[in-house]
Amino acid sequence: MRARLHRAPAALAAVGSVLALAACGPAAAPAAEGSTSSSTAAPTPTTTTITSVPSPTSATTTTTAAARQARPGTEMLAPVPRAGAEPRVRFPANAAAVGAGANARVSAVPDAVWSRMVGYSWTPGCPVGRADLRYVTVNFWGFDGKRSRGAVVVHAAIATRTAQAFTHLYDQRFRIRQMRVMDRTWGHNPKGPGANDYAAMDADNTSAFNCRYVGGQEERKQYSGHAYGRAIDVNDWENPYRDEQGRIWPDQWFVTHRSPAAGVFAGSGSAAVRAFTGLGFRWGGLWAAPDYQHFEVSR
Repeated sequence: MRARLHRAPAALAAVGSVLALAACGPAAAPAAEGSTSSSTAAPTPTTTTITSVPSPTSATTTTTAAARQARPGTEMLAPVPRAGAEPRVRFPANAAAVGAGANARVSAVPDAVWSRMVGYSWTPGCPVGRADLRYVTVNFWGFDGKRSRGAVVVHAAIATRTAQAFTHLYDQRFRIRQMRVMDRTWGHNPKGPGANDYAAMDADNTSAFNCRYVGGQEERKQYSGHAYGRAIDVNDWENPYRDEQGRIWPDQWFVTHRSPAAGVFAGSGSAAVRAFTGLGFRWGGLWAAPDYQHFEVSR
C-alpha cells in the first residue's frame, strides 16, 4: 500500500537495517528525475513489447494448483473458490486479453489515460510529472479463470522490469483480481491528495502510481513511493497491510491465511514474490509492519 517509515525487525541482517534507515527520512525526488511539474508534456518513447524475459535469478519454478487446472487449448483456468472473506467485487468485468501470452507493452501515458488521472492521481505539486511516467499494459489470469488485460502507470525507470514481473506472474498462472490505473474512477482520496486508494483496496485493485501520502499516516504528509511511480500494490485483499498502529487494511482474514492460495504472496521464497524481487524490487512482506501487497524499487 505504501512506502513508509520502517523499523527493520531484529532478525534482519545489516543490509535490511540500512534499507530501513534510508526509508526513515521524508521522501525526496530522485536526482535523475525529469520535470516535477509537467501536466501536459507527453513522453516520446514508442511502444515497447516485452516478448521474452529471463526468469529471475535463483527463482524456483513450480507447478501451481491453478496451472494444473488449466484446460488444454481453451486458455481458461478454473474459477477461484470463495475464501473466508471476499472483496466487494468477486469477478470484475475486466477487459479481454490481447494477443498471446502476457503480451506486456510499455508506452508513453496516452492522452485519454492522462486526462482521467489529472486532478486525481496526479495534481500540481506532485514529485513527478507525465514525462517521468510510463503506461504498462499486460495480460493476466483473473479469479474468474479468464485471461484479461490490465494496466498500471509506473516511473520510466522501472517500466521494463514491471512488465517483466507481471509476465512472470502470468507464466505462473498467478491470479489477479483486476488491474486498473488510479484515476477519477476511484474518486478523491478522503485523507489527502491522490485518488482514493482505500476504495481501490476494497475492490482488490492492483495499481502503482498515485500521488498520495503514506496510507494510514496521512497526517505526516509524507509522500508514498507510489507518488513517485516506484511502488506497486498487487491483490490488496489477499495481501493486506498492517500499519504501525496494528490496523489492517483492507481486511484481516488473509493475515492468518498466508499459505499458498490464489493471488497470495505466501513468502519471500515463493515464485510469485521472486517474480519481483528477482528483478530488484523490495517486498513489503518482510517489513516490521508487513505490507504483503507492496513491491517497490528505491529511489
